[in-house]
Amino acid sequence: MALRPSKFKLDEELSLAGKPMRVAGRLQLEGEDAKIATRYLVADPAGAAQILEESGEKFTLLRAFPPAAQPQAAGKTVTVMGTKYALSGVRKLKVLGAEGQAPVAAPGAQLFLSGVFESPSGTLLRELVPGTSVQTFFGVKPVAADEVLGAEQLAALQEAQRLAAEEQAEVQAESEEAESGGPLKKAAGWIVTILVIGGLVYACSGPGEEEESSGGGRARFSWDSGGGK
Repeated sequence: MALRPSKFKLDEELSLAGKPMRVAGRLQLEGEDAKIATRYLVADPAGAAQILEESGEKFTLLRAFPPAAQPQAAGKTVTVMGTKYALSGVRKLKVLGAEGQAPVAAPGAQLFLSGVFESPSGTLLRELVPGTSVQTFFGVKPVAADEVLGAEQLAALQEAQRLAAEEQAEVQAESEEAESGGPLKKAAGWIVTILVIGGLVYACSGPGEEEESSGGGRARFSWDSGGGK
């Protein structure tokens, strides 16, 4: 069966919480309510893989517990390091198809039973393949939609950030220039200061010195005239 349209295709590049990843595989599941869930096996450049599930507009990371640290299931509870998770619902998930290195617990299985367990600490999934002993436990971590970006979205975001940084740099440069006045404004300020100081010196020294010089001349003339008589 052909896979239904999903946000990402096989081998497509994406960004997960700021980290570059690649879609290495896809698995599509259909619930009893006819809703489609797509599970992507995404790998980083170093080869480390994670399972990202897309359901409607929501994304979650499914983190499988390693075989040596499997939770303890008993009835309607699952216990992890002393913390109990209670069963809140069971989903029947029909396998629609897979491609690439799809995150499939049991290759060839056509149906999963997915139990959802809740606690104040979070959510767990316990998935079983009917008729087999295969079961897988996942820790569930919600992921914000803006943390999952395709290559085009990431490029647009990076361009917007670049333009914003350039605009901020221009505003900062204009602000610094306005505060410092710029080279021409500084030179004009010095010229005005020199002219003001020169005017003050002239105003303080000019009239007083002329009067003193004139008065002194008259005094000497009067003294000399008296002596002649």
